[in-house]
Amino acid sequence: MSVALYFKNKAMKKIIKYGVTLLLILSVSKSINAQEYYNIYKTFDAVMLQTQGNQTTEQILNGATIILPNNSNKLNLLLNIPYSVIDNEFVADSAHSTGLLFSLTIDIDRIEIQENLTSSKRFITHGMLSLNGITKWVTVSYMPIASGTEEDGNFNISMIIQFNASDFNLDMLNSSRQFQFKIDNAKVNRV
Repeated sequence: MSVALYFKNKAMKKIIKYGVTLLLILSVSKSINAQEYYNIYKTFDAVMLQTQGNQTTEQILNGATIILPNNSNKLNLLLNIPYSVIDNEFVADSAHSTGLLFSLTIDIDRIEIQENLTSSKRFITHGMLSLNGITKWVTVSYMPIASGTEEDGNFNISMIIQFNASDFNLDMLNSSRQFQFKIDNAKVNRV
């Protein structure tokens, strides 16, 4: 073995050793950040309805969060949908993931919400849903609900989000399945 090859192999071993250590540190820090995220924000359950023809199935999904950044009119809903509740071929491709990230952003009018907070008014709008690597407009119906005093401006929210499974490549059989997500009286996390 030549001296150059010896040093090259030794350098590669060090790079691999330090690379693996760095990846381990990064994965631990990401895990800690995820735990901090879930400890900071109040989560809630969402109900997922799948309708195909006249048959409807219902699943409860845990760990959804609604976030409203301060001084923003963008309301964000984040939710992980396990592959097992969608019942299609994604499971084979999901070796490194436990599900699909459901990320919805809608524009809201804080002033209009405050003016109608105790009226049980339902708002109909569109939101940008990112799911399965696809981002599209979906129909969203929401109703703000008073939480605490009117002076502090806090509110909970109930929402219904509807979309076609085929719009997000979730319907492998082209059976025109419909999805509907329902959220009742969920805390809006202010950040």
